Parts: sequence; C-alpha cells; structure tokens
Amino acid sequence: MTIMGLAGFPAEVVDSVVSVLCRMAFDFGLWSDGVAPLLLVCEEAHRYASADSDVGFGPTRRALSRIAKEGRKYGVYLGLVTQRPAELDSTILSQCSTLFVMRLSNDNDQALIRSAVSDAAAHLLSFIPSLATREAFAFGVGLALPTCMRFRELTTTQRPNSEASGNTRSDTGTNMSRDLIGSVIGRWRNATMSFRVSDDDLTDYGSPVVARQPLAVVPPLQPASRPDSLRSSLLKKPLGAG
Repeated sequence: MTIMGLAGFPAEVVDSVVSVLCRMAFDFGLWSDGVAPLLLVCEEAHRYASADSDVGFGPTRRALSRIAKEGRKYGVYLGLVTQRPAELDSTILSQCSTLFVMRLSNDNDQALIRSAVSDAAAHLLSFIPSLATREAFAFGVGLALPTCMRFRELTTTQRPNSEASGNTRSDTGTNMSRDLIGSVIGRWRNATMSFRVSDDDLTDYGSPVVARQPLAVVPPLQPASRPDSLRSSLLKKPLGAG
C-alpha cells in the first residue's frame, strides 16, 4: 500500500499530481491486461470531481471518470471518500456499486443516498443522522443485504500522522504562547522550503529567519534523444491483443 500525502501543496499542483496518478493507474491496468488488480482511493473526492463542471481541474475529473466507467475490466478500481456526496460528479457517483455511509446531517446528502438505495431498504436510512463515531451503513453489490457496521478503533500508534497534519488534538487550551506560534510557523516554513533552517537561524522567539546559505542552483535537464525504434515500441498494443 502506498499513501501520498499532498497536504500543504498548492491547489494547482495537487490537481496535476492527482490527474497524472489516475492516468498512470488506468494505463498500468490497460497494458498489464489486469493481471495486477489496483485500488485507487481518493480522499476529499468532491475537490477533484465536483458536480459543478466549472469547479476543479478538468483533466482530473476526466481521469477519475475514466477509471469509474472503464477501469473494472482492466482490474483498476476506484474508492472515493468525501464528506459531501451531493457535491460529487453524478456520472462518477453512479458508477459506485458499493457505498459506506457514515453520519450525514445535510438534507441534500441524505436525499442522494436515498436515491441510490432500493425502496425496500429506504426506511433503514432514517437513522443515518444519528450514527455514532465509527459506525457506518453499507449497501450495494459488495454485500448481500444492507448492513450497519462499526469500525474497530485504532490505537494511537496506528492512526495516520504526518508532518503536514500532525496531531489535531491539543491540550494547550485557548491561550497560545509565543513559543507555540513560532513552532507552528517553523513547521509551516520547513514544509514549503527545500531546506531546513538551522538552530543558529532562529530568533529569541523561536521564529525562523532567512537562511544564510542560499539554495543550490541545479542545471536544467537536457532533452535526451529518442530513436524512432524506441518511439514505435511505446505504441505497441496491450498484452494478448493479437
């Protein structure tokens, strides 16, 4: 399993990275004839596949839509995670065959879930706004019957953590000291700069200042010559296609 944390990156960079990853995942399944099943899980999916065509990055929406509509026959599967299912692209959402619904309070989100479940199980959705933490209502082709389940609670050491997100729980209260603010700014700058600030470059308050040592200048890459034989080899048909 590979997890890519893109928190802290500019929006245009994140959109481009997600678009490239989706295209690479689909092409991998296509050219391998699905011999290695691949599951691509996209967090905050409404950001990349919004119901509003004027919002988001078009190539990312098209790449996700292609996996949702054609990926299964090549062994490429798509998992979408969002807190606002009503804001997801309807074409992509219609291809989701199994849904795990956690607590929802928005009326539009609840109406969307009701439209996806059969009439026989529609009455089971009445308790969705009152679901507890780690509880979910699951239904679809992946389950024989609509089921209410509860996820196992993970220990602190098993919970996801990263430099960008860190621990969201704080015991410092509402009074933030100058040292805490300086520490946060230091982590923020370190995450957005290609070098770390040394202890000698800190002020008395703990805030980092401009580093004395400049960044190293990297010479631009020169395009490599590609013979025609290599170009033709990249255009071969998928495995087993003749």
